[in-house]
Formats: sequence, structure tokens, C-alpha cells
Amino acid sequence: MGRFAAIGGGTYEEIDGLAEKIAELSKNDLPNVLFIGTALEDSTNPLTSCKKSFKRVRPGTVVKKLSIIRNSYTEEETDALLAWADVIFAGGGNTEFMLEKWRESGLSKKLRRVFEEDSAVLSGVSAGAVAWFTEGWTDSASFRGSENWDYEWIFPDTALYNAAFCPHYNEWGRSGFDEAFRARAEQGKEPFTGIALDNGAGFFYDNGTTFFASSVPGARGHLLVYDGEKVLKKTF
Repeated sequence: MGRFAAIGGGTYEEIDGLAEKIAELSKNDLPNVLFIGTALEDSTNPLTSCKKSFKRVRPGTVVKKLSIIRNSYTEEETDALLAWADVIFAGGGNTEFMLEKWRESGLSKKLRRVFEEDSAVLSGVSAGAVAWFTEGWTDSASFRGSENWDYEWIFPDTALYNAAFCPHYNEWGRSGFDEAFRARAEQGKEPFTGIALDNGAGFFYDNGTTFFASSVPGARGHLLVYDGEKVLKKTF
């Protein structure tokens, strides 16, 4: 079992309410937060913003970083940081790059072990949310420099929940997720469940219990289910 939280997108100021939900899921009044910024090559800006967000909702929270692009760690050092954390938060950016670097460094297997042992809440926004699902609808092709890129499926080896996932669902260009999900389902390709999150919406998993939450007025989570004939969608 284990715990994880996925956030569809938005600025860190907009997702303060979801940061509070993540803190609650950690079951610690002042959770130790470990930020992983691989998707933006360990840029300092997302780290600073994440730190401010958690400190706004839980003053006194300590936030550290695991920067596998800019720093080198021994296996023992990585394990110590993961063991220290009550919350592990992955930032947004290039999903494909992030997953590749996690795989190369062995971090993917370590994060899955965190979930299996339920030692911390795995969480993230945008690319850092895609990581926790069987399939993700991603814009990683836009980072390859092509002008004629399109959204595509990606299959994280860090998957914790059997569903197709789409972040930024209320942004222009993401509407193709519904059709892409339906097409795969009609071909008999699992999963037959999809989860799409607007910016400011979150999906939470706590040892078998799931729920949606929002920190922005009008932000919603969407559940898609293929019943063998058509796709049914419910909005939360």
C-alpha cells in the first residue's frame, strides 16, 4: 500500500491548500519535506517556491533537496535523505527527462520502495504527478526542440496507481486526452480508468482510499471510466 498525492498544475501560491492536504496525509504536524527538481534539471526557483508553500501552510517546516542532476550522492546519502523525509515532492517540467534520470540513478526503485513501505508521502505537480500513474499524457515532445510536436503517452516505471493521467486538464491543448484515452481503451489497452486534473486540483491516495481536492475556485478533478462500450466521465 502507501500514500501519494498528484497535483494537476498551477503556481505554488495557488496550490497552498493542496500542500496543506499533503501535510495532513503525512500525519506529522511539521513534516520533513524533500524536494526533487529533476524535471527542470534541479533549477533553484521551483525549490524556493515549494519551500515557501509548505512554510506558509506549516510554519517551521524544513525542506531539503535531492538534486541528482547538479550533485552526486552515494547510495547511502540518497537513502538517508529518503528516510529523513515525511513528504517527497517532485516538481514539474520535462517528464521524459525526469523519468530517464530517475531510472539511470536507481531513484525509481527507491521511490517505489518508499511507497511499498509507506515511509513517506510521495507527491508532485505536473510532471512530478505523472510519475505516479501507469500512463501519462505528456508534452515532453515540446522539450525536444520540434515546432510540430504533439502530446503523447508516457509509461512511468514509478507507477503506483493503475490509471491514465493528464495534468493541466483545463489548459488549451489538453482536450485531446479524452479521445486518446477512449481510443486506447477501445483497442483493449489498459488501464480503463483515467484521471485528469485541472490546475489547482489534486488526487490523493491513502492506503486504498482515494479522494479529490481543490485549492482554486473552479478547479476540478475528473474521473474517466471505460465500461466496455463508452467512456463515462465524472467531475469532482
